[in-house]
Formats: sequence, structure tokens, C-alpha cells
Amino acid sequence: MDTKRDLYIAKTFAGLESVLVKELQDIGAEDVQQLRRAVSFRGDLQTLYRANIWCRTALSILKQLHSFTFENKESFYEEMRQVDWTAHFDKDKTISVIPVAHDSDLFVNTMYLAQLSKDAIADSFKEKYGSRPNVDTARANIRINVQVHKNKCNVSLDSSGEALFKRGYRRSTGVAPINEILAAGLIMLSGWDLKSPFIDPMCGSGTFSIEAAMMSANMAPGAERKEFGFSHWSSYNEDLFLEEQQSAHNKKQKVQAEIIASDIKGYLLDHTRQNIMNAGLMGSIKVQRNDFFTYRPPFDQGWVILNPPYGKRMTHNDIDELHKSIGEALKHRFAGFKAGIISAEINAMRHIGLRPSKKVPVYNGPLICTFNVYELFSGRRDDMVREKKKEVTKGRPPRPRLKE
Repeated sequence: MDTKRDLYIAKTFAGLESVLVKELQDIGAEDVQQLRRAVSFRGDLQTLYRANIWCRTALSILKQLHSFTFENKESFYEEMRQVDWTAHFDKDKTISVIPVAHDSDLFVNTMYLAQLSKDAIADSFKEKYGSRPNVDTARANIRINVQVHKNKCNVSLDSSGEALFKRGYRRSTGVAPINEILAAGLIMLSGWDLKSPFIDPMCGSGTFSIEAAMMSANMAPGAERKEFGFSHWSSYNEDLFLEEQQSAHNKKQKVQAEIIASDIKGYLLDHTRQNIMNAGLMGSIKVQRNDFFTYRPPFDQGWVILNPPYGKRMTHNDIDELHKSIGEALKHRFAGFKAGIISAEINAMRHIGLRPSKKVPVYNGPLICTFNVYELFSGRRDDMVREKKKEVTKGRPPRPRLKE
């Protein structure tokens, strides 16, 4: 088995870095470090395969190849040539370069960055083999990330290939559905224990419910994928990968929680049912047509996760009144629950009228959002705190009085 500890970067959404850190630690990654919209770690091939199969909050996982500084296009080209490209993949593989440049005087146009990078890679292969890999911008076997900031460059290989949020189950959607990775991350941030009742009352296409069910059933999100980016690397160990994939299948169990996906719109529930079937979770999630604002949950406690309309999905005329109504529904009918709400209407969130126990800034696509978690008590929270103080006081022995 390969024991080399390479450096990897797992990319994620802003706000989800802490849960990705835990996911990577849980699979045995070493030297895990939280970055901005990413987490770095070290590991061998087994760690890399596990990360791609198991991480619910990673967008992609990059293998670091080379970091350098440059002064001009000639020095950039020479540094790119120093990478032993022929050791990482064969000349019959197709390639694409994903260029990113910030504050660069040389690479004002990222197309130029991509072209110069491809020239250096192609020349490396021509020098050794007399021919070069073909470029395929749509479905390349090898995706090479070239990130430039000022005069510094990081070069990496994308081990995931197709983005990891593409689980394969969501083929039917409504307007602007929430990303699978964001949905999984928010569930983790909510503190759900994987066993308590879970209600998704504005389910749309069912992403929250499906991600929750997969987590409760210990279903690895990448266990059914046939191909990853690393499948085309020279270092690919098929036996080891198949062993890890089978191990993931063996760890799957029955969903441990009661999960309800509901929405007021019937056509969205059709999407939800189709996606549940695609995920192999038929019978594990109850699908119901309900109006959240009149709905009474069949449980005394549990978790409720809300993705109310905002952005493209916003059709409500009075956004403040909508959030006030959400708060009233939670207070009056979900006492005993914990509630998580994501919204881009950050100012309107105060009209919910509840004090969040947790606030996490996140992004939903380009939209700046907040994810608030609320503990819903029966009666006023201040009254609950007073009662708890009384109980503590009752249990204390009486203080001795000083004699005058």
C-alpha cells in the first residue's frame, strides 16, 4: 500500500470549513488545517479515495504539485516545465487547465494564463514522447488547476473530476434548488443527532431530506460514482479504490430517524419523490403536502430545517411579514424543536422574533446568506431560565446565617 503523505486541498463553501475539518479528521486525514473556503490535509492514496467517497461538504479535492514565484512569462513557463507532468498522467489522456488569477499584472486575462500553462505541459510531453495530450475543455480526463495571486502560483491536480456535489440523485428540481453540499453542511451545523425526527417543511426538490437520510443511513455520497479524476492518474490503484468503495457500501444501514419532506406545491413533491427514488431511499422519507404556516408536527421534539423563499424564489410581497409569520409558526407549533433557517434576507431575519443560539454566515451560490439555529422552548425563554435557576437553588443546602 502507498504510504506517501501528499498535500491536498479540499475546497468547500464559506461557512462550512469547520464541518469539513471534522469530516477529514474522521476518515484519518493528517495535519488537517482550516483555510478560507478550503481545508488542507495530508494523506496517502487511501486517504484521498476515502475523502472523495465520504466527504459530504467538499466541492473538490486537489493534489498540490508545485508552488512558485515568477517575475515574467519566461520564468512562469520554466517553473511550469519543472513539474514532471509525464509522471502524473499519460500522453493519451485529455487535459484542461482551470485558470484563476487575482491582482496579477502579467495575467490580466486568464485565457493567457491557461494557454501559457498548456504550452509548458505540452512541451514537457513533446520532449519525452514526441507528442502531446489533447485538450478537452468539456470532459477532460485530467483537470489542472493553476491559481495565481500577484506573482505567486499554486499548481494542483483535481482528484475529483466532476464536482462532488453531483451525487447523481437530483435530476428533478424546482427554481434555484439548494446545493447538495450546502444542504449537508447546514444540517451538520444545526447539530442534528441523526436519530431525532427531522422535518423539511419547505422541501422544494427534497435536498435537505435526502441529505439527512443519507447521513442517518451512513450512506457515503460518493460510493456509487464510477469515475473520479484520480482514476486517470498514473498512481491510480484500482484494487485499493474498489476496496474502499466496497467498505463504504458495507457501512450503509437503515435510516435511523423519521424524516418528513413536505411542501405546499404538489408539483415540487413530484420532484422530491423522483429524487428520493433516484437516491435509493424510497420508504425512508415521508412525503406530504402541507402548508408550513398551518402545519402541526406529529412529534414533541426534533429538528426542522427551513429554506424559505429568497432571491429567484422570492414571490412574497412583504418579506418582513413572511419572516414574522415563520417566527410565529415556529413559536406556536414547534416548541421543543431546534430550527435551522438559511436566508439571504438578512435584515428580515430579525422579524422572526427569536434569538438564535448560532449564526453562521454562508453563501448560497452568489448570495450572501446567514444560517441561524434556534432552540424553541415552550413559553418564553426567560421563564425557562428562571425555572432552571429555581431548580438549582432548591437543591442547595440553606446558607448558615451570621449571628448578630
